[in-house]
Amino acid sequence: MIKLLKYTCIIMLFLTMGSCKKFLDEKPVSQVKISDFYKSKFDIDAATAGMHSSFQQTMVGEGQYLDRYHYWGDFRSDNFDRFLSYTTTHVTEIAMNAITPDNAFADWSRLYTVIARANSNIKYIPGVMALDQNVTQAVVNANLVQSYAMRAMCYFYIVRVWGDAPIWLEPYEDVQVDAERPRESAAKILDEIVIKDLTTAYNLAVKNQTATVYTINEGAICATLADAYMWKKDYANAIIWIKNLFKARSPKGVAYTGTSEVNLEPTATWKNIFTSPTTSSETIWSLHWDFVANGCACNVISFTANNKTFQVDPLLYTKYFFPHSQTVRPNTDIRPKQTLDLYTVANPANNNRDRFVKWYASPINPTAATSAAELAQFYTQQAPVYLTMYRLSDMYLLYAEALNGSDDLPNALKYLNFIRKRATLPEYLITDPKVSTKAAMENAILEERQYELIGEGKRWFDLVRTGKVKEIMDPVLRDRQTRNGNTDLTGFGDIRRTLWPISRAVMNSNKKLIQNPGYGE
Repeated sequence: MIKLLKYTCIIMLFLTMGSCKKFLDEKPVSQVKISDFYKSKFDIDAATAGMHSSFQQTMVGEGQYLDRYHYWGDFRSDNFDRFLSYTTTHVTEIAMNAITPDNAFADWSRLYTVIARANSNIKYIPGVMALDQNVTQAVVNANLVQSYAMRAMCYFYIVRVWGDAPIWLEPYEDVQVDAERPRESAAKILDEIVIKDLTTAYNLAVKNQTATVYTINEGAICATLADAYMWKKDYANAIIWIKNLFKARSPKGVAYTGTSEVNLEPTATWKNIFTSPTTSSETIWSLHWDFVANGCACNVISFTANNKTFQVDPLLYTKYFFPHSQTVRPNTDIRPKQTLDLYTVANPANNNRDRFVKWYASPINPTAATSAAELAQFYTQQAPVYLTMYRLSDMYLLYAEALNGSDDLPNALKYLNFIRKRATLPEYLITDPKVSTKAAMENAILEERQYELIGEGKRWFDLVRTGKVKEIMDPVLRDRQTRNGNTDLTGFGDIRRTLWPISRAVMNSNKKLIQNPGYGE
């Protein structure tokens, strides 16, 4: 991660003061013009670092258990359920699909703050060439790549979580300009901002460079574009951008290639994707939270001993994780034991399902509880945490989904089997009922994505993208309602509540907003 230098923080403060009035009750502009801060290459570096830092803090959280990366991407899904001993109101709302506009995670303001910083960069960075001879066109382009792509990513989160939203593509610097704007369609944002900005970033990027994994690189742009086109069910364009990704270079300086499981991180070093992303042939883009620079990455999905609010859902645990804690295991899948600590308590059946070891160095095939030395490291939470935004396995499975959507079942099966082979699972035959039809193949790919990518902020978006929210979540919610003692088992309920509500604070600060249907405002 780019460290938070004092100078960067000062610039971030001024940029924020010029951006948040749209959504919060703050002064719309500072007394010093934003443009006055863009005078040198040092200023450009600091401004771009500030933008990345703001996005990273949005995802990882500004305090304990505020990791929006998981709240938006995992916690509404069947991957995780509330930990009853330590639940809070906003956690219960999310786990029971009873979210209200007062939920702390219904606020999109932090994403708009990142957007505001990107807008300032896009407007003012080109002008620094005339002020500092160290600022070349290459320097300008490199920083514009980061800014366009980051703006696109923030809007992509907004579209996937809330749908329609206000559009801001310029800094807010004039108090005479109306600070309140209505929502515009998600389709417009996806086409005219997300895809357009990413395409601009790709055209500006220098190609065939070794990926710098902690910033947005050529491969990350291609991956995000493929993801955006998959959201539109535009399989043809998704395939184009995944093929472009395969041409890009990994952190190891070689092309991703995308021809077989050999291009993935090897079976024996699968954990390197999460513990050492700069050395992995599979990594595309990761967020690096450095304990030394930033303190604890206190994610709910971690090995922390604290009173966590979420744990792996009991249905998923029983089906996928618990059998691998037994002497006789159902299969050879390498992932369960390297994802969740299955031996923390004497009786695995009573495991709290909350010790997530995926982000930490742990034995490939543990047979007992985590060692005292490992516990000491994890409990003090001094290990860095790398949250994966995109990696090659994710894109293989997305590619399989796109190929299946294009009626190319044989090649879809090939990419699905690459993931299974790396996990040391038997490969599916085309005659297997689990993959023999288009609908069955889609379900098999979705299931493999759940197992491979659990805790990586993907599952909820996968369910929404494939239209599977009601089908998958209805029995899960009925199970939770039953365990909660409910007599009226409504399941998921109103399908309109697939979108999150807009925060009441945001609604109050912008009277032109209309609440998402299903939330009573």
